Amino acid sequence: MQYRPHRYLTQYPANLRTPTGPQKGNVIDVNNAGARMQGLRDLRRGDKVEIEILNGRAAAVVQWAANGYIGITFRPQITDDQVDTLRYRRDARAGRRPSSHMHGFAEMR
Repeated sequence: MQYRPHRYLTQYPANLRTPTGPQKGNVIDVNNAGARMQGLRDLRRGDKVEIEILNGRAAAVVQWAANGYIGITFRPQITDDQVDTLRYRRDARAGRRPSSHMHGFAEMR
């Protein structure tokens, strides 16, 4: 049995292009290789979809679908920055802001 890499929990609203037309759903866990989503309908194993991530798109293939959930595999895998976006990581490399402790106290400026 082969285990998949850890997936990060999230609640990221996403737009998808599917064979049945555009749909909206939520990414509920994600890593570079794939994701689990909810709120999508009429998708089957093997369907090719595209998920919007900020201003870009990531191609994926549906691996399973059951009870309003689907599992997708990204083809090719998505970048660490795209995973950070889907996780709502505030300290992601692209948008990293220094924390307040790096600037000292306002009273001491």
